[in-house]
Amino acid sequence: MPSDTASIYHTNTEDKMLFKAITVGDGDLSFSLALKRAYPQISVTASTLLESHSELCRTYSNANVTSKELLEQWKERVIYGVDATKIEEKITAESEEQKFDIVLFNHPHLGDKALLESEKRHAERHYVLLSHYFYSAKSILKNGGRIHICLCGLQPQTWKIWNAAKNAGLQIVAEESTACPVHKWLFKEKPSYELADVQPHYPSKRKYRNGKLGSKHFLARYGYRHRRTDGDLFTGSEFEINVERSVNFILEEFPCHPSVTTDICITSASMCHICKLHFDDPEQLSDHLRHPAVPDPVEPLSPVKRTPKPSNKNASKTPSFKPLAFNEATILAEAQVTRNLDSKRLKWICRQSDFPLSKIFKSKKECTDAIKRGRVYVNQIAVLDDSRIVRENDTVSLVNEYASLHKSTEHVNLPDSDGPQDEMMGVKFVKFISLQKPQGTTLMIAYKPVGMRCFGSFCSNTLEMITKNYTALCRPGETPSCHPVSKLDTGCEGLCALLMGTSKCDNGSLASMKINYYFSVLVHGEPTEQLKQGVYVAVPTNGIRLWKRQRISKEKQHKIKEGNNDFAISSSELDVDGSLFIQCQDTFHYGEGTETISTLT
Repeated sequence: MPSDTASIYHTNTEDKMLFKAITVGDGDLSFSLALKRAYPQISVTASTLLESHSELCRTYSNANVTSKELLEQWKERVIYGVDATKIEEKITAESEEQKFDIVLFNHPHLGDKALLESEKRHAERHYVLLSHYFYSAKSILKNGGRIHICLCGLQPQTWKIWNAAKNAGLQIVAEESTACPVHKWLFKEKPSYELADVQPHYPSKRKYRNGKLGSKHFLARYGYRHRRTDGDLFTGSEFEINVERSVNFILEEFPCHPSVTTDICITSASMCHICKLHFDDPEQLSDHLRHPAVPDPVEPLSPVKRTPKPSNKNASKTPSFKPLAFNEATILAEAQVTRNLDSKRLKWICRQSDFPLSKIFKSKKECTDAIKRGRVYVNQIAVLDDSRIVRENDTVSLVNEYASLHKSTEHVNLPDSDGPQDEMMGVKFVKFISLQKPQGTTLMIAYKPVGMRCFGSFCSNTLEMITKNYTALCRPGETPSCHPVSKLDTGCEGLCALLMGTSKCDNGSLASMKINYYFSVLVHGEPTEQLKQGVYVAVPTNGIRLWKRQRISKEKQHKIKEGNNDFAISSSELDVDGSLFIQCQDTFHYGEGTETISTLT
């Protein structure tokens, strides 16, 4: 077990030629561990301001794992109670062999309490922190050693990093993005250390790797996670830990320069010789030197009260669903997770070509919708989180859409015939016609709004699924079958016909049905006499959407081009099947010399 004592650490004199790095202010020790994983050949000493191992684990729940790997697997040291402004008090490095090649500090921060009082005071506190950190870090550096600091946003300007560096006799020799490989700035000369491979259990959570927190970090793939000082007690939003435009600054000592030496030596009795701040009396200066940069005490943050957004009564509302017990569901597909898919996310696994469920999901959205609606079960338990990690030998099952509906109106609120329609996603049933054949079948006429698909059981927001769910709850105990007879484009609104019954409709029943559509369009231009009288147009059955031609073979495209796709126009009545009757109903002129707008029905 790691020791809870914070004793002074004397560096090891072995491995004199080994590259030695030390981190300060490394909250959960994930940066130190990630650096060691990436470059196993170097020595990495981790340090934290927290006084003991038990306090570290109370603050960061993952710290027990990170410290254990550093100590037991990598045989590195973890030092507690290290103040970044007084490193020499915990680490003595009297000889050159005991000193370090680089000191690293990521995103120093003392807290935001001073910011609430004054931005100037907040910036001054952190300028003092940088100044005293640079001064203290120099005491444990080898000749030619370097100091690292990572800042983000406008911190370099407002915290005056260049002034702090100059006061410590340092110069900034490199500025690198956190996304670039660490060896570009970590080693002073061309490194002989090879970057280790990333192991499956190394990467941190996706939000630490994909730039969601403002900047990507190269070591996130090795497990580095940017954390707040208050650790698990932090209850704020991700915006409050945003580290956009993070930059690694590398500093080295100035070569002997008279002006620099003079600047550093000229002090007064009431001025700090490190940060050059002036104080009213020697007592204040003495207090400042004892505790130059004290972080705000860690306290549980109260949740931010946010003003609720005004509700939009006309907004679409998806009906709420509750997954059924697994033994009540109808299984469509089921598979067991193999070793090569171990520790992967459920959404990713379900779309792999060698996984049976991928044959059903045509897109990532279909897969996500199915999981969030409780259609996907892992080990017979419904999983509503698409980022769920599944393990080897887990059983993943996909059940039928309507089987995930709870058959009680306690969980699904469907409107009455005169009730509000927002729960139905804008769908309104205008007429029900009972048919003799097939028996028990109803022809339902439904109004479909713009933006809704007519066909499809891949999600709950299609007209087919809304109608099926409506019927299932109106007729408890029955298993409805829905067949859309007509179809409108997703971008059109209007009436659609659907057949609902307890059994699937045969092709004979559908062939005997005749449905007439009436719609109007506005066109520019003077209509011909033929259109004013009305014409019949035979629509070709081998039509094809132009934007899908890239999916068709060149041979088939050639046949389509050679075929007769012209619209047959006739003044005499054509067969109702596959034909349109077009007639000009009205003509409107809106200005002399301008085009005519006509209405065709």
